[in-house]
Amino acid sequence: MATITVANQIAAPLHRVFEWFTDIGSGSPHVDGIKKIEMMTPGRFGLGTKWLETRELLGVADSAEMEVTSFERDKTYTITHHKGGLRIDTAFWFEPVGEATKVTVEFELESDGLPPGLLAPLNWAIAGKVRDVLGHDLADLKESLETSPS
Repeated sequence: MATITVANQIAAPLHRVFEWFTDIGSGSPHVDGIKKIEMMTPGRFGLGTKWLETRELLGVADSAEMEVTSFERDKTYTITHHKGGLRIDTAFWFEPVGEATKVTVEFELESDGLPPGLLAPLNWAIAGKVRDVLGHDLADLKESLETSPS
């Protein structure tokens, strides 16, 4: 199991930041790494919301079905997807810091039935790349939110 955590402070109130992050249908214009989002469930973001997210990885389009597996409005949510025998959970936490909001993102990779020893080299190999991707995604969301009209 590998866990990678990144955090950033955003100059906006918590409720606005949470709404921005959970507006998944509008995510691709705000996050450079996301090329396309197709919503699979209608309605407001919450527990059970699903979408198909396409990113470009090593020059190839790669899609994954994402699902919200935990949700507490204005506090936290977790997105889960399965890929190649792995379960990937990405948890988001939102904390007020004066008039700003601290956002913490934790990425956890678990074997989804693979032998435990098989995952160890993979954890080491991808940890830096995942940290970079999460950091860029968080920076993209911070910049788009801070520069958008209130």
